[in-house]
Amino acid sequence: MRHKTFTFSALAVFIASATQAQAAVYDVIEITGDTSGVETLQYYDKNTSTLAEKVQFYGQGIEPSASGVNCFETSCASTDHKLYGESRFGSDGVDIRDEVPFQLDNFQQINDQWSLERYCNSALGFNTCDTWAKIRYFGTDYNSDNPENGESFGGLRREQFAWQNNYYANTLPLLDNGSDNLERVTTFANTAAGYDSSVTPSLGSLVDSSDHVTTNAAVNALGSSTLGDFTLGVTSSAYFANNNHYARQFNKRGFVNVNGNQVSLLPVTGNDLVKNMGQTLAWDAVEYPENSGNLLVVGSAAFSPSELNNNMKVPDDVSVSRSDLTNCKTNGADPSQIFNSWACQFVVFANDAVFWNVDGSATNPEAQLLSERASNRPALDPDDKNRSFQASARAVALVNQKPVMVGYTTDSVGNDYYAMRAAVYKLKDGVTGTPTAKDWTVSYIPNLNIESGDERVYRYTLATDINENGKVIGVAKSARSEERSFAEKLYVYDVNTQKFSWLDSSVSSLFFKGANGFASEINNNDQIVGWVDTETVNQVNGRQRRQRAFTYLAGSDTVTDALPAKSAWLLDDLTNDDVLSGNANKFRIAQATGINDAGVISATALKCENGFQNLSKDAKCEGEERLVAVQLVPKTDAKVQARLDEKEKVTRKGGSLGLVTLSLLVFFGLRRKQ
Repeated sequence: MRHKTFTFSALAVFIASATQAQAAVYDVIEITGDTSGVETLQYYDKNTSTLAEKVQFYGQGIEPSASGVNCFETSCASTDHKLYGESRFGSDGVDIRDEVPFQLDNFQQINDQWSLERYCNSALGFNTCDTWAKIRYFGTDYNSDNPENGESFGGLRREQFAWQNNYYANTLPLLDNGSDNLERVTTFANTAAGYDSSVTPSLGSLVDSSDHVTTNAAVNALGSSTLGDFTLGVTSSAYFANNNHYARQFNKRGFVNVNGNQVSLLPVTGNDLVKNMGQTLAWDAVEYPENSGNLLVVGSAAFSPSELNNNMKVPDDVSVSRSDLTNCKTNGADPSQIFNSWACQFVVFANDAVFWNVDGSATNPEAQLLSERASNRPALDPDDKNRSFQASARAVALVNQKPVMVGYTTDSVGNDYYAMRAAVYKLKDGVTGTPTAKDWTVSYIPNLNIESGDERVYRYTLATDINENGKVIGVAKSARSEERSFAEKLYVYDVNTQKFSWLDSSVSSLFFKGANGFASEINNNDQIVGWVDTETVNQVNGRQRRQRAFTYLAGSDTVTDALPAKSAWLLDDLTNDDVLSGNANKFRIAQATGINDAGVISATALKCENGFQNLSKDAKCEGEERLVAVQLVPKTDAKVQARLDEKEKVTRKGGSLGLVTLSLLVFFGLRRKQ
């Protein structure tokens, strides 16, 4: 529960309690995990009542809508479009969707409590970075006197010590079953048949049963094609038991479920260690050529081992050495060697943007590079080989009937060091038919140089989505503090006109100077959703700011009369129906993660079961507060009734952010859509 005290004027309270206009732009519908079975799974020595209390559900994206559907004009039900998401038992340490930790770690050294704290101090600046790091490493509810005693939920340490302690998944992929209930998604990784039979004898016996799941996974997109409906995302390998230890084949692997087949997306061929252990991520897909039965899946894949002869690549608390890690590269062709070495569970890779052509069969396709790497840069930074090349295609859309991918690639800044920079991938002129590896070009998005002169401006920049109009959205992480914040700034870029613009105070006061935000998705009506800071307290040498979901109408056309073009809103203002005891007042929308062309939004919300104390944005929950997956369905009689703001200064008891807020900080993930 969040603890805060505040006062409203008598008039404001009267208005909030007496007005019964029931005006709103969106209805809030919780998509529950009650029938998912998550709460009845095994999780170390926890009992099911503990799990039911601690599990949290997240809304991560929404099913695309049929052509011509507009839920502002014709009434829609929540069951018309499926939401996907996930459940979590506590923190996941490093998000499973990250190619490398927190999208800026070309060194790949954020792997233990101390490196997490160093990252927090340098990139976030909170005065609570020690606690921030412990939650991610040891898990939520860790025992401060003995954080290794197993009381906690999640945490990076549990994965690192699975070798000797076994493992229980804490992140499970979920999909709406069509009746506002989430059900588990399974992938190739959940059964022994999903693995290469030449590798499994060296791994041992798969540990993954109906109630003991060892694969973490997340859905990144779903859609329809002539092959049928498809679901794609990323999964870890299951753990395998062998001679009193537990190993997994890979840390991350992209998957596609389509046409009744569960497909594994393989890394780039060429290197033995990459072949046996290399990671991949699937982010998005379109059918191209259209109606061809070819699903063009985009994402990232390992193509070379990173530099492993480096102590920083090994977590401090793990009893393996860099020489042990180096041997993994030497023995990369021998599964019996690499899967019987604890050190090899910590190998890391250089990753590049790739695509897979998926034809609906059970064949597991190999990744193909989207283009030659920028300036043919090698896997390891020539100026410091401890840095490795990193790139990813995060989204794809058919722009003028041709696929255009966006994400990031690696820039050698001033020919001095590698850093990640937002990029666009296009087909070369004249290319037709099913794309091949050499058919692509890559270019940087302008105005996002990592340095200005000799001064570093951004830690990283990336593109998160693109629509069929060629509008790209993304974020740029500031390397310098402004307004006591290392701001994550939002932008819009048009690939057709090369016009670039920031989402800043010139657009709306929501995007104030120094604000942190994340732009999740843009639909084909140019409506953007994401989340943004809603307060200006110091983050550098202070605490993390409260954030809430927003939407911005970036196009020139009006989606509905209630939302004029070029207007920006907090979604809390658009879900208020002015009924204190109503359903809408049980929710405050924390993160908006997806939006389809019909206007339906997926989100994660804070839910107060008994309703918030009043209708304000920052109202106190008198009872239990938890994170839930929600769908925001447009109303045909949409009308904005903005929530009241707090009138007087907020004071916090003991400086506590509260359990649920800390849990949300752990989520914090860079995810995408569709």
